Amino acid sequence: MKTSRPLLAAAALCAAAIVGAQAAPPPTAPPQPAPKVAKAPLDFSGVWELDAKESKGVSKNMEKAVISIRQNGDRIWIEPIEQKRPWLVADEIVVDGKVYEKAIGGGKKGSVQAQWGKDKKSLWIQTTAGTEENPDSGWTRAVWELKDGGKTWTRRTWSFSQAEKRESLLVFRKRAAKKP
Repeated sequence: MKTSRPLLAAAALCAAAIVGAQAAPPPTAPPQPAPKVAKAPLDFSGVWELDAKESKGVSKNMEKAVISIRQNGDRIWIEPIEQKRPWLVADEIVVDGKVYEKAIGGGKKGSVQAQWGKDKKSLWIQTTAGTEENPDSGWTRAVWELKDGGKTWTRRTWSFSQAEKRESLLVFRKRAAKKP
């Protein structure tokens, strides 16, 4: 029996298509984008200068302070810049409402809890530290707020340790961003 060439070619092409379809890998899912960091209700990012005239209860270490803050969602990095001071150090705050342990200066450790205020217009930071005999004998509570459209940062702090109580109000002014 004679078979025509076009018919043989068509049969070979169909067979190749069937074999090729069986060997082809299944399609892969498209790549997923990187997870986005949740937007925090406030962003303290910027370079901040202490306004000593408007502040109250300023410690020697905070006089003429200039602080840089970088923020990515609920993670905040704080760093003194320009004039370095021995007791004013870089720090990181995780604002998730959970208590975590960290170094708090002077070779001591304490526990920190940071959370956004219920009004979503403030940040509350509670630090607890003390002695080995009485780990809760000292604590500090700070409330951060942004005012004037984000140009003013206020940091009100209450501290208690060994029967000593202190209160301070630090007012910082945001530096204008430098043009490239």
